[in-house]
Amino acid sequence: MKITAIIAEYNPLTNGHALHLRRAREETGADTVLVVMSGSFTQRGEAAIADKYMRAEQAIYAGADIVVELPTIYAISPADNFAYGAVKTISAFSDVHYISFGSECGDIEKIEKLADLLLNEPAEFSSVLKAGLKSGMPFPKARAEALKAYAENHAEYEGLKDILDYPNNSLGVAYVMAVKKAGLDIAFHTVKRVGGGYDSTDIDSEYPSATAVREAFKRGETDKIQNAVPKSVMGMLSVITPQGDTLGDMELFKLKSISGYELENYYDVTGGIHNRLKIAANDAHDIGTLLNNAKTKNYTMARLKRIALYALLDITKKDWEDAVKAPPYVNILALRSDRKDILSLLSMGCKNVLTRYSDVSKVDKSLRRFIKLDYLTQGTLEIINRSGMFAKKMLLI
Repeated sequence: MKITAIIAEYNPLTNGHALHLRRAREETGADTVLVVMSGSFTQRGEAAIADKYMRAEQAIYAGADIVVELPTIYAISPADNFAYGAVKTISAFSDVHYISFGSECGDIEKIEKLADLLLNEPAEFSSVLKAGLKSGMPFPKARAEALKAYAENHAEYEGLKDILDYPNNSLGVAYVMAVKKAGLDIAFHTVKRVGGGYDSTDIDSEYPSATAVREAFKRGETDKIQNAVPKSVMGMLSVITPQGDTLGDMELFKLKSISGYELENYYDVTGGIHNRLKIAANDAHDIGTLLNNAKTKNYTMARLKRIALYALLDITKKDWEDAVKAPPYVNILALRSDRKDILSLLSMGCKNVLTRYSDVSKVDKSLRRFIKLDYLTQGTLEIINRSGMFAKKMLLI
């Protein structure tokens, strides 16, 4: 079996994602496309637009053979930890030949060359990076600026200096670094993004981003969305309603009800931000005001949203440390009905496989906290969406 893996959120799946699925299979010669997909919440610290089983179903219709969940603790992590968790999940499959991802540059050689540089940072690069962090830059921006400075003095890296200015490029670099750190024998494939960029809200571009689709969905512009997504995704969107402020209200309540000391123990809380969050929480009447008042030049809005989510879900620094030590597990969300052979292959290489919550009793005990978190977030999303339409186990499609 020759597997190509794709790491995705499909929030929701767009025509651009469907194009990537087709090209990944064709250009890597894969007979199996594995998708590792975020579940109920996304890397920006936001609720997914739809239930993970519904989104996994759309991935199968668009060309995937199997969709497994990226465990929640990784799915809502900063980029490098997100990539680490995705690659760790992929490592449970023994025949993965490629990881395929979209990128703005579309040049896998450049992405691999940059990953090698970042894995073996020259002293000159590290010095500029540390200076940027000390000045208060968020890590992604500090690293991008360090790359520009380094490229100015080293002509062989001139063509790479802008790579980290784009989010999909940066994620691609993170995937390559994670694979190399893990010592896995996996090659890489990339498809150049076309149309609207990752953050673009232009629903009228050739291939609008998922961000643009979500924004149009909130505005009720269904006539424009239908040109941006496959028909089956349009059908999915027709049975859900735009989310209100329920998640923000839940996060605001939690941040108001805990102490600064308790907040300090949550995952990725550093540098005194817990004090700013507590002060902002005391005066805020909505989560948007709280986050805007707490924001500093050191903290991106996405990071603050993630921290609010960590607090709501009680994800601590120790939880992350335990997750790193734990073995990989595979929670299967959807599978093509004619590809049950994948399950046989998976069972030979991974002891921790789930198709429903009752399987939690069969896996390594160190994983149970994280599996329960996956299902807790599923229930939380159900409250947020108020649809009650969620599947509870793997889908055979």
